[in-house]
Amino acid sequence: MLSYDQYVQIRYLAISEGLNSLQIGERLGIPERTVRNWWRLEEYPERSGINVEQLLDEFTDNIVRMLDDCPKLTGTQVFQRLSKLGYQGSASTIRRYLARIRPRSIRAFLTLDFEPGEAMQVDFGYCGSLRYDNRNIRLCVCAVVLCHSRLLYAEIIPSEKMEYTFSCLQNALRFFGGVPRKIIVDNFKGAVLHHGRHGDIRYNPRFLDFTSHYGMLPVACNVKAPQEKGRIENAIGYIKGNFIRGSRFSGLEEAQTSLRNWLDHIANVRCHGTTRQRPVDMFEKTEKAALLPLNVNSFDCARVESRTADVRCRVHCDGNQYSIPERYAGRPVRLKITIDTVFIYHDDKLIATHSRSYGKGATVADPRHSRLMLDERKTAAAQNLKSDFLALGSAADTMLRALESRFENLNIHMRKIMLLTEIYGTDAVKNALTCAVENQVYGSDYVEYLIRLKSRPVENAMGLLHVSQGADKLNITLAQPDLNTYDVK
Repeated sequence: MLSYDQYVQIRYLAISEGLNSLQIGERLGIPERTVRNWWRLEEYPERSGINVEQLLDEFTDNIVRMLDDCPKLTGTQVFQRLSKLGYQGSASTIRRYLARIRPRSIRAFLTLDFEPGEAMQVDFGYCGSLRYDNRNIRLCVCAVVLCHSRLLYAEIIPSEKMEYTFSCLQNALRFFGGVPRKIIVDNFKGAVLHHGRHGDIRYNPRFLDFTSHYGMLPVACNVKAPQEKGRIENAIGYIKGNFIRGSRFSGLEEAQTSLRNWLDHIANVRCHGTTRQRPVDMFEKTEKAALLPLNVNSFDCARVESRTADVRCRVHCDGNQYSIPERYAGRPVRLKITIDTVFIYHDDKLIATHSRSYGKGATVADPRHSRLMLDERKTAAAQNLKSDFLALGSAADTMLRALESRFENLNIHMRKIMLLTEIYGTDAVKNALTCAVENQVYGSDYVEYLIRLKSRPVENAMGLLHVSQGADKLNITLAQPDLNTYDVK
């Protein structure tokens, strides 16, 4: 409802200055529709002595009966029913009236007490982002608190995925030096796959593996019931308000170090508001001895997933790509993902290991994979060249053996000869190879000369050079000249 001053301004601008409703709304910051509703009123409603809620006086008994039948009726529902009985007021008037007469329902909660070593609670909280590899990565805090002593452990992690969560829980147990009998969790996917309205719970098999490894009983809170794990809820708020707020970190490692220092020097040595004791003192006095022994064998916290490598020899994982050797392209592979490493297997054989990227859209490649791919392609190309060359006949085989004994770069000669097949044809090259072998001349230059010689017309055949005793006979050995004769005396 507009104030009296706003009403006077609307009337003045409309009558004295002749502004339209759109112009008045822009000047006063009032919606145009509201301006149109108010500038037609000759008097301000309160000054006319009209009380809009007086319209409800004759309908209050009806409202009481409606609420007796159904206490949770909304103001809109009551308005719809009263309109059929002749009510002329607005729905907002009914809502204001219901807000006054309907008692507010306040949920009452029991105070939960825990024995020493009985349980620990786990929860997560968003704590901003961090610049990593020219990208912002989302950070959250995973916190664990012992319910009796309130001893707190926490880590800043880049994801709530299984490998980060289980590693944090395992580190928390090592920090406590023992294991409580229960672990109370919220319904995050790493622990609870389904939590029905009627108490049917289906836990994540990997989470059950973790709890059984350390001998803990998993307990899942009801859906949308944060009060059932109030200790960790308060701890998350304490971490956000006392540690996260106002802090700036240049990297994940710095954030982790700062959080550990805060736990040791502030959180666990403060006087707790409920117990009136320091958590570290209460833990040492009453709870440490009540914890179960810690399993000396570590739990494998890695996440295992199946993938199919693409044709570019890449495997996709959490928005990034990781390289594999060429021979595994298009094949099914299995990923074992830890907090800092990605292991790639094919048929239980480790084929690649990469450092994990925390960002998105990154390509993590092992230079050896591309180098091996190039080497394999070079080898395949050389093998294809040799097989294509030998397909030119027996003379090609003789030529190849001679080239191997005379030249180190025999592939160059074979490529040139194969190129001649594209220029002059296969038959011409075969004939030239046969002629070269018969005359014991070896090399791509001789073959090319013989092809050209036979392809052009020659008027005087006696003028052609014919090597009858082989190219080796053309090598003439000369005596070392005596250069002293040229000395000037």
